[in-house]
Amino acid sequence: MDKQENLGIEFRRFNRFYTDVLGFLNEHIYDSPFSLSETRILYEIYNSKECTAKNIQEKLNLDGGYVSRIIKKFEKEKMIYKVKCKEDGRNHLLFVTDHGKVIYKELEKKANEQVNFILQNLDSNKREKLISSMTVIQEILSDSLLKEDKSISLRSYYISEDIKIMIEQQWNYYRDVCQWDESFLTYLHKTFDDEIERIWIAEIEGHFAGCIGLVNTGNHVGQLRWFFVNPHFQNKGIGKLLIESIIQYCKNHNYKKLILWTVSDMGNARVLYKKFGFEITVEKEKTKLWGKELVEERWDLEI
Repeated sequence: MDKQENLGIEFRRFNRFYTDVLGFLNEHIYDSPFSLSETRILYEIYNSKECTAKNIQEKLNLDGGYVSRIIKKFEKEKMIYKVKCKEDGRNHLLFVTDHGKVIYKELEKKANEQVNFILQNLDSNKREKLISSMTVIQEILSDSLLKEDKSISLRSYYISEDIKIMIEQQWNYYRDVCQWDESFLTYLHKTFDDEIERIWIAEIEGHFAGCIGLVNTGNHVGQLRWFFVNPHFQNKGIGKLLIESIIQYCKNHNYKKLILWTVSDMGNARVLYKKFGFEITVEKEKTKLWGKELVEERWDLEI
């Protein structure tokens, strides 16, 4: 076992220990109907001047649907209220009601009890050592996370929300930049009825940065689909990373060939396809497609 692997094991061990500590405290001290995530979201609304659901989602790195459900719960309990943003009518500012403030202050009181519960049996030297260690952990991890803020995160699984984002991102781009009509949107929806084997999602700071997918067409042949890089994150190597990932997967799973269909107008993507060894095997006559005169091409890569 190398040092890096051992560090990972120790890190996860500490994480499990600390999670157990939080669970113990929550059970014996907190005694609250709210989860730790709910309490943290209430904290953000209470302490932020201009708080929106999107702010909370990004700051706490939480799923948008999860945040939305908690906000609805708070509204139902009359703990918060919304005010439409003047600058952007699609967003709402969140504020704590008087009833919510009572709940928050009680939760804050319980949180202070947590601290006292931990510290009450420690002498002054151990308290100082504990706080000093916490400070060191916070400084080291904050510095590390700050450096990695702009790094690309790649995952090889997807959920239904990812499909919605993939469709929305590609439709917005091809509609606005390429002026394709709604027949493309209809086509895009239908493509997800195929036999999807894998989808890779690239993210930067929790934001959708790109995607690529693999459809199993049988006979050890895969079709590359939905290759897209968010224009806001161009020139960061995302396209290269996505194509490398799908090719490596095909090599590891006994695919003999990887094919894709595109149109001749896709200049940036064509450069990458050539770089990775794809070759044009079919070139159709120019025809009207998605409201434009386009030339369809099939590219093949022997694995």
